[in-house]
Amino acid sequence: MHELSLAGSILKLVEDAAARDGFTRVARLSLEAGALAGVEVPALRFALESIAPGTPLDGAEIHIDTPPARASCKAC
Repeated sequence: MHELSLAGSILKLVEDAAARDGFTRVARLSLEAGALAGVEVPALRFALESIAPGTPLDGAEIHIDTPPARASCKAC
């Protein structure tokens, strides 16, 4: 399940930002996982909630938007 690895990377980004910007808690985490990203949103949410205790994400509202896929044709 690569969602756990993604969650760990997201947590690392949040912890780095907390150290740099001096905050200790995140109230809301907003993410985007596009339709073609290959991410199982429920699994990512579960992974984030599982690793959150004791971190700045502890108790954060997690919002994951799933925009539809878009494509374009360079010839058009």
